[in-house]
Amino acid sequence: MTLGRHLAVWIASIVFFVLGAIWYSVVQAPWLAGIGKTANEIASAHAASPVPYVVGFVAILVMCYTLAWLMQRLQASTLVGGLRLGVIVATGFMAATLALNYGLEARSVTLWLIDSVYAVVGLALAGAIIGGWKRAAPVAPAGETPAP
Repeated sequence: MTLGRHLAVWIASIVFFVLGAIWYSVVQAPWLAGIGKTANEIASAHAASPVPYVVGFVAILVMCYTLAWLMQRLQASTLVGGLRLGVIVATGFMAATLALNYGLEARSVTLWLIDSVYAVVGLALAGAIIGGWKRAAPVAPAGETPAP
């Protein structure tokens, strides 16, 4: 994997993480109801610790590196190819796994939708960023043309 591809994966991970902050702020009330907690209970459980956010970001980074690896292996190396593969992976593995777990845990369809939509949109964006990332053309010394 090239340095440019690593950069694309990191940027995709940051975008995915920021999307989560925005998404869960927007759907905070139904999400809290779905997990059966209040905002105060979440705040006291975390006690201002960065650990949940670090774990969350590392998990997203692993997902994005895995997606980049799949994109390379499956030759989905364009913005649209990455977006499609992100949707397929998130729907086929993440949303399906959440459905299995939430069904057995008797969690609501609303909670499943909240978490699944975030995963699908997040990996779709990540795939689009990774697939759409193009390395800069090589810069040739003055008077020379760059090699193709």
